[in-house]
Amino acid sequence: MKDRVRATADKILKNESKFTATRILGSIAIVLSGVILYVDKIMALFNYEFVIPEKFLLAGVNFQTFVWLMCQTISPLVLVSGALLRAYSVAYLVPIYCYVLQLLFLLKDYKLIDDDYLYWYTFGMTMLVAFVIQVIKYLQVYNIKRQIKIAKKKILESNE
Repeated sequence: MKDRVRATADKILKNESKFTATRILGSIAIVLSGVILYVDKIMALFNYEFVIPEKFLLAGVNFQTFVWLMCQTISPLVLVSGALLRAYSVAYLVPIYCYVLQLLFLLKDYKLIDDDYLYWYTFGMTMLVAFVIQVIKYLQVYNIKRQIKIAKKKILESNE
């Protein structure tokens, strides 16, 4: 009997380490989904460009805007992939921060984008979003526990 318990425990630990590896990989994908939004800035910093499709050039889209549009399309796909790998919750702070920062860039007056407080506003909004997400998770768990309690009560009453 002890051998069976040990074998089961070993199997669980082995599966847990595989699960942890996929969660780490998922977390890396989640972080990458946020960072990828700034590839256009990184490429501009290193003065790197490649040929973009002519239809974008004819529409007046420059290289940096093209890369930004491409990254905006790729980022959610990478985010979903990381989520499917059950990434650690803390990894989601990076894309939330990046998306909130982009939102503030769009909403703020363009002349004030380099305002020193912008990053503090973004940090605060990121914490607010994370708090709201945690409250929603808590309420979901609370609701499930409440439903289980009601179901147990009904079962006990029917057995009497």
